[in-house]
Amino acid sequence: MIPLRIGTDCSGIEAPIQALQQLGIQHRHVFSSDIDKYAIQSIKANYQPEKIFGDITNRDIDEVPDIDVYICGFPCQTFSMAGHRKGFDDKRGNVFFSCLEVIKEKEPKFFILENVKGLINHNKGKTFKRILGELESLEHYSIHWDLLNTKDYGIPQSRPRVFIVGFRVDVQTGPFNFPEVLDMPDIHHYIDQEDNSSRALPPRVAKVNYMDTIPTDAAFVDFSLHGRSHFPNSGTVCSCICRMSALWCVPKQRFANCKELLSLQGFPSDFNQVVSDTQMKRQIGNSMSVNVLVEIFKECFKTLKR
Repeated sequence: MIPLRIGTDCSGIEAPIQALQQLGIQHRHVFSSDIDKYAIQSIKANYQPEKIFGDITNRDIDEVPDIDVYICGFPCQTFSMAGHRKGFDDKRGNVFFSCLEVIKEKEPKFFILENVKGLINHNKGKTFKRILGELESLEHYSIHWDLLNTKDYGIPQSRPRVFIVGFRVDVQTGPFNFPEVLDMPDIHHYIDQEDNSSRALPPRVAKVNYMDTIPTDAAFVDFSLHGRSHFPNSGTVCSCICRMSALWCVPKQRFANCKELLSLQGFPSDFNQVVSDTQMKRQIGNSMSVNVLVEIFKECFKTLKR
């Protein structure tokens, strides 16, 4: 079987490639891209893309190799509640049109685009309608979208994300369905029991008596949340891991380490960290969840004529 040629943009720490590796799917990692130099360091330390691009809004489309599969988690800050929600008025929001150019010019067999839940209602829904309209104007593609949460696909992290999947109609053998919900494992299994580097609460946290509001069965709570929180369901699921999260491991009395955060995003324990903890945590927070992509890929390959 000829390996599928995979290209990713806004690649981060390459959740799509991790997903394909976990599935044992033969593939050629044709290209990656990222504007962040530390992300590129992580890519080079863990993968072997044939080509690496920087800012995709400045590249020549003729330099992009042909591909069978295209994946991009285009920048979420411009559409998220945590950002300023400038949408297409922000240069990062215009990355979508660079993605669209790749799809139009390279015509992959299928593509997957990902973004935050806030994309759906940004600018009263006009932004999402525009994006879907642009994709649906590609007459030889069938377009599907849904809101999927990481916690529904085998990892206890509440991370709702919009996924848009497009299939070239000449290779689609049947209807595409988004994956069914899976059981969620015990979040306490994601605690690194070997890390005993407990520490005192940060002064800003101690000052507002956060500990009085944490449930006794809590595993991870996020101290980056604004205001006073009672951390509901923290004994079963952790809140969305973001680039600026301050996830506290309650039983071990320390901040969550990179190993724990990687596992809560579906990455393996042998992921090669070559950047600082600060940069690694930002990359993890920006990443797609590997476990969700694994399940989407399974459904895609059921539909794909190979």
